[in-house]
Amino acid sequence: MFQSVDDSSNFFESLANTGVEVLQYFRSYDWDVEAATNAFLDNLQQQRTQQASNLHSSSLNSDPSTPESFNENNGHSSQAGVSNDYRQTTNSSSLSSQQLNHPPHQTTNVDLPGKTSFDEHCNCFISNTNGTFPFFPDIRQHYHDRRHIPHCVNSNIIGNNLIIQTPWGNRKAIYADYTATGRSLLCVEQYIIKYVLPYYANTHSEHSAFAATTTHFRESSRSLIKKCVNCNDDDVVIFTGSGSTGAINKMVGVLQLRDITIRNQYVVFVSTTEHHSNILPWQETGVEFIRIPNNLQGLLDQENLERQLGSYHKKKKIICTFSAASNVTGVLADVNDISELVHTYDGLIFWDYAAAAPHVPIDMNPSSIAAKDAVFISAHKFVGGPGATGLLIAKKKTFENAVPAGPGGGTVNYVTRTLIEYVHDIETREESGTPNILGSIRAGLVFALKNTVGHEIIVAREDELVVRFIQQFRNSEKLIILGPLDVPRLAIFSFLIYVPLIGKYLHHNFVCSLLNDLFGIQVRSGCSCAGPYVLDLLKIDEKTANIYTRFITENPSRRIDDDNSEIPQNALMKPGFTRLNLSYFIDDNEVNYILKAVDFISKYGWRFLPLYTYNTRTAIWRSRHMPMEDQFNIAHQPETTSTSISSHHFARQISLVNSSLLSTDDPFQQAETLSNGIAQYVYKHLEFIVDAPMNIPERHQSLIWFIEPNEAVLELLFELRNQQQKSRTDVPFRAQYRS
Repeated sequence: MFQSVDDSSNFFESLANTGVEVLQYFRSYDWDVEAATNAFLDNLQQQRTQQASNLHSSSLNSDPSTPESFNENNGHSSQAGVSNDYRQTTNSSSLSSQQLNHPPHQTTNVDLPGKTSFDEHCNCFISNTNGTFPFFPDIRQHYHDRRHIPHCVNSNIIGNNLIIQTPWGNRKAIYADYTATGRSLLCVEQYIIKYVLPYYANTHSEHSAFAATTTHFRESSRSLIKKCVNCNDDDVVIFTGSGSTGAINKMVGVLQLRDITIRNQYVVFVSTTEHHSNILPWQETGVEFIRIPNNLQGLLDQENLERQLGSYHKKKKIICTFSAASNVTGVLADVNDISELVHTYDGLIFWDYAAAAPHVPIDMNPSSIAAKDAVFISAHKFVGGPGATGLLIAKKKTFENAVPAGPGGGTVNYVTRTLIEYVHDIETREESGTPNILGSIRAGLVFALKNTVGHEIIVAREDELVVRFIQQFRNSEKLIILGPLDVPRLAIFSFLIYVPLIGKYLHHNFVCSLLNDLFGIQVRSGCSCAGPYVLDLLKIDEKTANIYTRFITENPSRRIDDDNSEIPQNALMKPGFTRLNLSYFIDDNEVNYILKAVDFISKYGWRFLPLYTYNTRTAIWRSRHMPMEDQFNIAHQPETTSTSISSHHFARQISLVNSSLLSTDDPFQQAETLSNGIAQYVYKHLEFIVDAPMNIPERHQSLIWFIEPNEAVLELLFELRNQQQKSRTDVPFRAQYRS
């Protein structure tokens, strides 16, 4: 029957879809491949007969109007005692019907859909066994003891053990930038490669096997997401282009706020913590736009909000669009209480979950009065999420537009020379053109993973990480954590490093480069696209902020000082911070490594300034001994092999680094050795430490908030002189003068 044992095994596995099932049958039939295969096929036929009978019975007896339960319990500890619906646990076993097992393997036949729905026909996206999902086999095997699941997630990260070459040698890359975007998971990508891509075709058709299968994969992903966020029949899930930004712009288009007649009917309230994607799309429509301040705790001032709601209740339609969590500080909003308050005044409440979604439960309908009218999600920020779409999940009542926000193919019943009729189904009407098919399916997979891990595990671990970080740095005079520390927050930390010796901060981009170069830690620097909130956190008034904008604007006509003199463009002047996050799935060793590295930089980072230089146009800091434009190109140029990706070594080594200085592989010992030798190095190589002039006008010199390399050079030379004076001995003889 088979040419070889390998052929028979491959054929058998193509039928069973899992190697575990193959082994079970082989063992049962003493490794008689043909007997095992025949037994499997007989059993499969019996299962299909029974499933057909069950489907027929369930279709007669099921009540589609019966909602599924969505249980939550408060799971977040806080000194402030603020309740958060999304920091509560979800009963993962509530995810049951209409969900996918493995789809047919590529060697089996794919039947075209008949009278039953695809979920009934295939029942192939999610297993209902214990609420787990079969496309995460490594994770599923630990479901009986879910404490091991985070480790499985971590071990599945693609590039988890990647070694990068830095100016100071090889370093294992440590990723602490999940607030910006997640990283790919092997189990997710393998699932897509094995089960999705073989059948990949365009959607908008169910008349061929591939198109039907791809369409049903995507729709099953949508159904899964609805279950994970407790949607009901009043909710729709729309896949959008670019994260929450795409979702928010879609919502703005749906509400038709660019129409002057319509926008004059509305007022939009935002919080102080919003990032630009939840500010600009609304503000650029010209709609009346009001920013609600924080209270003394650093949370949304609900008393102020209620006054504004009362003031506008009879005058305009109210939209409140708030961040569920800040992407700068991780501070969590009191979602349920605020939603109830807004609905008391007949307003619409939208929640931006861009930062919060990977970390907290999302409940669209905790109660009728606390129900969310829309949420915006960036699925790419989930672990496993790169390439996933944005998500707009919203109440049907918000879609009063007859014409979709983005008209295009797939949204119409017909188009003639003179007539157009758009479909009534909202999800179809608002997803024009060929969608990001793989991104849509991937979004469902990462929600499934999050549900499999369990919200309670994620919340408990991240609460622990918040406590650890704050305890270590709360009282530090050198590391300043931004935002309130005694309120509910995610494990997202933005900070500045202050150097009392010099009385200025380290530039955030320098800190970011140093964490990468010395320790391999990947973090982010800048303002995290939340400019107004950052100005609040840094206590920069509007007058000072306007001066800073003159240095960084790309518009020459705005670079004019009050005395009509020209202000030079200098991107370094833009205030900012360094941000990292600690994810629930990293182990304690990695957490300790990150905290120790941050602590080292806070104490000794300034000493490395003479070894780095800056670009005033881009604000990039790089090792002084590598060309500014070539350093990362050389350091990170990938070399693809059949099994791995490695990095080329630098063509040149920095003169400070040699085998005698760096005789250990421990990054911390190396960093300490480098730090101790920098003063002597500066003294010997002073002529090479030359930087581009800052060219800041005299009247604005006080606005330079960061330490320049030449300032660090002076301090190091003073330090060296003091050391030499202490160790100086008298001359071996003295000539005696006689008159």
